[in-house]
Amino acid sequence: MLVACACAHSATSMAAAQAPAGPDTIAIANVARALSADSMRGRGPWTPDADRAARYLADRLSRLGARPVFGTSLLVPVTSPERPRDTVLNVVGVLPAKNGVITGDVVAMTAHLDHLGVGQPDATGDSIYNGFLDDAVSIGMILDVARRFVQAPGDRPLVIMFFNLEEQGLLGAKALAARPDAAALIDRMRLLIGVDAGSPAGEAMEWQIMGGVPPNAGSRIADSLAHARGWTTTASPPRPINDVYVFSQRGVPIVFPIPGKTWRGYTPAQRDEAMRKFDHYHQPSDQWRPDFPWTGTAAYAQWLWEIVRAATDAHVKL
Repeated sequence: MLVACACAHSATSMAAAQAPAGPDTIAIANVARALSADSMRGRGPWTPDADRAARYLADRLSRLGARPVFGTSLLVPVTSPERPRDTVLNVVGVLPAKNGVITGDVVAMTAHLDHLGVGQPDATGDSIYNGFLDDAVSIGMILDVARRFVQAPGDRPLVIMFFNLEEQGLLGAKALAARPDAAALIDRMRLLIGVDAGSPAGEAMEWQIMGGVPPNAGSRIADSLAHARGWTTTASPPRPINDVYVFSQRGVPIVFPIPGKTWRGYTPAQRDEAMRKFDHYHQPSDQWRPDFPWTGTAAYAQWLWEIVRAATDAHVKL
């Protein structure tokens, strides 16, 4: 368990007092459904489908008032050594702090916009790997946090990054981090929150906080807020399983939550049955379904908001 700090408890109270209305699970579901629709063809690597997803997300962020970080567009073209002639699109934007500035220290969030595309069919003949939980729901949660941040901005700006080619070895994040003009942004990042570990069908009561070893101010905030909700946490060092790892290797403190096996109101057998029904990692059946329960997503999205609200408060030292 991480050690909670007094500043995090103070920020917790402040965040609760100033927070806008709770997460909008209908909006989260709509984003996830749009991104994981068959028409998106699984947002495969180096495809126009992933580019369409990027443009969709850039439009959503633009409507929230996000400003470009690189050049004049939220769409950031990058190439990779693996396929240097093929350009893909990352999405990077910054939401201004309450005083309207986008300079100085920032807090950032990321989820990956790509998935596996079209591949081997399953037993039903379905060959589109839609990527509903991996990672469309996470994107929906981040957009929900962004919406709430616009309603109640913090003292520090919030940067949103949706990366391409995560499924191909974090190539989109690596390409962006390698840009000479990315150093200034990386140097200003005081916390990067990654969301890419699925959204449990029930409220997870235990979490692993990857990036919490060694502890950083962000992981202490996340831990404190989790314990305020009656959850337990364990900490682990960064691992190369998500785009956040690329930035951790450049010295950026990260928080990457991974839900555990204990869910509120579920027996172990009920939890296992829900996993069999809804959690189809890297399968064509990882797709939107009308009976997916959003209780776990609501709890997760609320926790993410509380972390961001506390971390963007100038009274909290990062």
